[in-house]
Amino acid sequence: MSALSPIVFPLVAIGAAYLVDAMAGTGADIAWNWLFVLILGIVVFLPGICATLFGATLLPRRAGTITTAIGLLLISAAAALLIIGGFDDARDSPDGQPRMTPRLSMPEAFVFAMPYVLVVLVSVSATWRVVAAARGLGTRSPSMLSGTAS
Repeated sequence: MSALSPIVFPLVAIGAAYLVDAMAGTGADIAWNWLFVLILGIVVFLPGICATLFGATLLPRRAGTITTAIGLLLISAAAALLIIGGFDDARDSPDGQPRMTPRLSMPEAFVFAMPYVLVVLVSVSATWRVVAAARGLGTRSPSMLSGTAS
């Protein structure tokens, strides 16, 4: 699921941009920024997507765990860079320069960052689950946890 989110999100953003553009205003600016960043920014997500999918084919072996975890962390890093970039653009962008996307205010930058925050949370959660499953942390019985072996 985490590996597909950068692919599915642009499709949702295109639909949202179309609908919100009819209303104009703040929502359209955010939707167009999402669309622009994800269509051009998909290149940033591709290494993580490829590593995650390749690693998933190798699970439950150790190489699969390592490759999947690295891929998920790359996806998290790419989303974190987009979050930082969105806030940096809203904070430092001079008004007189030509732009390819509408300038976002700081509240709009918070809304812009929310899907990427979700991608980071899901990727970190998936990374933890993959590593926990490899270590056997998710499959311990209550007798193992209490220290008594059966």
